[in-house]
Amino acid sequence: MLMTIKGFESRYEEIMREPSIRRRDEQLRELMIEMEMIFKIPMLKNTTWEKENPQVIELYRKVSDSRNL
Repeated sequence: MLMTIKGFESRYEEIMREPSIRRRDEQLRELMIEMEMIFKIPMLKNTTWEKENPQVIELYRKVSDSRNL
């Protein structure tokens, strides 16, 4: 069964409680990859897709911004 956006939000919150920065970054990276596959997030900016999927792109950017690159 595909995970809903709420499920991804819950996973994000759980990941952010991870005390190890290295493990947290790895889990955030994996979460982003899973979101890309499930929601078919385009590799390049696509304003049409973003307008059609505002919750998804908002969470995706939040996850990305939370990583320590």
